[in-house]
Order: sequence, then C-alpha cells, then structure tokens
Amino acid sequence: MSTDFWPAEVLRHERRRPDVAVFTCRTARPLPYRAGQHVTIECPYLPWRSSAYSMANAPRPDRRIEFHVRAGRPGDVSAALVERLKPGDTLRLSAPRGSLSLDPYSRRDLVFVAAGTGLAAAKALLDELSRVNRTRWIHLFRGERDEAGFYDREALDRLAQRHPWLTVTRAVCDVAELVASHGPWPDHDFYLSGPPTMVSTTLRRLESSRVPVSRIHFDAPAQLQF
Repeated sequence: MSTDFWPAEVLRHERRRPDVAVFTCRTARPLPYRAGQHVTIECPYLPWRSSAYSMANAPRPDRRIEFHVRAGRPGDVSAALVERLKPGDTLRLSAPRGSLSLDPYSRRDLVFVAAGTGLAAAKALLDELSRVNRTRWIHLFRGERDEAGFYDREALDRLAQRHPWLTVTRAVCDVAELVASHGPWPDHDFYLSGPPTMVSTTLRRLESSRVPVSRIHFDAPAQLQF
C-alpha cells in the first residue's frame, strides 16, 4: 500500500439521525495532522472513490480519529459511510490537507461558527483548546434548519460543562444572523466551518460588521463534504 495513504480500522459507528453518522477509527500508524484539517476517505464499498471529511478531534496518542458524515446522493461515498460502514471495516485515509488551524500567536477570545457536519472541524479545534486554554473565552454558534440538525448536542453539552470558558448557542435559524444578534465582536478571532454558502454568508455579515478579514478563518473547499 502506498505510503500516501493511512489504513484505519473502524472501531465504532453510530447513526445520529437517518442521514448522519459519527464514527471512530484508528490508524495503523500515526497520521500527522493538525486540528481543523481534513483528509479524503476511501471505503471498501466504493474502492477507488473518495471524498474529503474533517477530523473531529485533535491528534491523540492512541491514533483514534472521529468523523462526522452526512449521507449525500445515493451511491456516493458519504452514503456508504453512513449506511453501510461497520466496526471492523478498513478505510484508507489520505495525507491531511487544509489550513483551518488555530493561530498560535493570538490570545484573542474565539468564536466558532458551524453548520451541518462542519461541526467536526470546530470540535477538533475545541479538543485542542481543551488541553491548553486557561484564559480565552470561546463561543460556539450552531444554526440549523430544524432541531434534528443538532445531532451532537449531548457531546457538546458535556464539553461545555467541563470547560467554563465555553458557551454553546443553538437556534433553528440562519447561523450568520445568530452570530450577528450576539455581537458586537470588537476583538475576537472567528473560525467558520460548514457548507460554502454558510461560510460566504457569514463572512459577508462579519465584514459588514467591520471584523477584519485577517481575524476570520475558514476552509471550505468545494470538495469537502458537509
């Protein structure tokens, strides 16, 4: 097998809603990635086809990685990962890509804006912060079309209970409007993760609120699945 790919065994697979699964796998050797990055996944049910997904945790010594996947078109990779994947299956992960990672030099408070399974990247960044943060206040905003969209509610609530610096705000509404309604944000770093339309809408709202572009971070390539 090419060294450009990392084999990973599926350890756990949960259907959080009919079209969303959260699963954990473990790579055979360490995958050198940063929280916020993504990889392409090839599954045994659709060999030679792959799609890109964000890791939902920072790197761990035990090499476990969590992914959040929403089923797309019938027969595509996302549908196979949601509907057919099971513990014991072996995936192929690509080298990590993406630049949605924490600014190591900033000490500003943080705002995470997530929609859909874009929550995965936000969770990875929060996982990294949970190991080192002592002074920064962090806000996570989630806006979905309906209550069923908040598929990871319990895990996020447990995280907020453990870390007093984290506030989670949810609403069935446009997430850009949700963030704007809680402003102003005079000195915060923003991290946007979700469908490209959500990212572009939120970016325009923040720019109109005079948030400097240099403080807005996002990584939503067209091929990344949400």
